[in-house]
Amino acid sequence: MKKSTLSAVILATLTSGSALAAHTWVNEAGDSLTMDGRFDVRYQDKGEDHNGEWNSGSSRFGLKGVMGLDNGWTGFGHAEWGYNSGANGNNIYDRLLYAGVEHDKYGKIAAGTKQWSTFYDVAWYTDLGRVFGTRGSGVYNLADWGIASGAGRAENSITYRNSINDDISYGLTYQTTREDVALASNAEVTLKNGISASITYKGIEGVTLGASYLQNEISDIDGPVAGVNNGDHMRIMLLGANYTNGGFYAGATFHVGENWEAVSQGGEDVMMDTLGGEIYTYYHFENGLRPTFIYNYMEDRNNETNGYERQLIVPGVEYHFQKNKFLVWTEYQFDLGKDKEVAGKFENREDQFAAGIRYYF
Repeated sequence: MKKSTLSAVILATLTSGSALAAHTWVNEAGDSLTMDGRFDVRYQDKGEDHNGEWNSGSSRFGLKGVMGLDNGWTGFGHAEWGYNSGANGNNIYDRLLYAGVEHDKYGKIAAGTKQWSTFYDVAWYTDLGRVFGTRGSGVYNLADWGIASGAGRAENSITYRNSINDDISYGLTYQTTREDVALASNAEVTLKNGISASITYKGIEGVTLGASYLQNEISDIDGPVAGVNNGDHMRIMLLGANYTNGGFYAGATFHVGENWEAVSQGGEDVMMDTLGGEIYTYYHFENGLRPTFIYNYMEDRNNETNGYERQLIVPGVEYHFQKNKFLVWTEYQFDLGKDKEVAGKFENREDQFAAGIRYYF
């Protein structure tokens, strides 16, 4: 089918109410375009003097394209945008943008301005909370929550993924130079030569084991910062496991970091060596009820700050009208740590509460 004809087909289906129910459009050659995303309406009380707010949470929408190529290759592209409204503000921002090729034998390679890094191939095991959690694995570090560092949605990156056999898979990520990276709130740096790798094993029924590693070189420090110098590296090693059996899921991760997290203290940013872990678990009953539980811990393992510590316990409950499709949820975060700076030292932060409605389309 000619490109102009394919464009006409896509346009026609986008304006058809019946076509929107499927979300995927396929042309005569087998090339496809898929639209997906979610609506997330949330109420959140952040404690302290916060009066509570309504916001759009993690609402997003995306487009995925797949095209058959010669000699067993497949081309693909993915773009995703987040949407802020209510107390979040009023804007649309980019979350993912990458494209690449894939082959059953030679693997999958992609390049993009933002894409999930191979470090996240293990970190996702415990990144399943609706709003709280994922504060002990090190995946969402620095001021932009793991984008510049490459732990989460890695910017300016190239990824390669493949498998050795049905049980063992591996991945590699390389990031080019990232400038003006905010550490906490006082200093910026340049990060160079970002490299990460992951390996996962699924040879035990219901169990996945994983390990990942990531590092960056720090240069061009601008602003008051303690704990690092130009030429130092930030590094993290993450181990993880998850187990699934019927309606039960449990995941755990544990990390050791060097110069990995930054916090603001006494008017300067402090880069600290970290140690931490996470547990996430749920049981999904046949009637749609899903109790959840999260535990997060992270500490400054070399005492480079004045007592910084994260320790969070988050019980929650969800009701799925349609499993993983339309649900209501609530989470309560008990903060037992000392991660709120007051006059140069760290104190306990008040507990938080959130509830919401989520619809995946």
